[in-house]
Amino acid sequence: MRLAPLAGRIARAYGLRVTVYIVSRTRAWLSEEEVAAAADCAPAVNDTLREHIRWIRSYVVAEDDGTFSAHCLYEATSPEWLLRHADALQLPVDSIKPVAATIVAAPDPEPVSAA
Repeated sequence: MRLAPLAGRIARAYGLRVTVYIVSRTRAWLSEEEVAAAADCAPAVNDTLREHIRWIRSYVVAEDDGTFSAHCLYEATSPEWLLRHADALQLPVDSIKPVAATIVAAPDPEPVSAA
């Protein structure tokens, strides 16, 4: 197990300070199709905000009621930019919390498709 550094990578070229954040989205989508549609729209929105945020990954969770929630990992210059990102994608935000440390116990598994 190793403790990974939290230094930001996206904004170095712009001289901006970034922090790693976890954004929680409870019951953000009603169906797998909505999850897929959001994933398809995200790159265009991310590109417009690339100087301020970098989406790293999202863990989508199927809820007992059939909806889908997510915990999304970002690098960002501030939480406000993450709120702008959510507004542009019409996604809820339950919380935005800075990551204090990253503990890597094993490499990430291969991604699982939402569809």
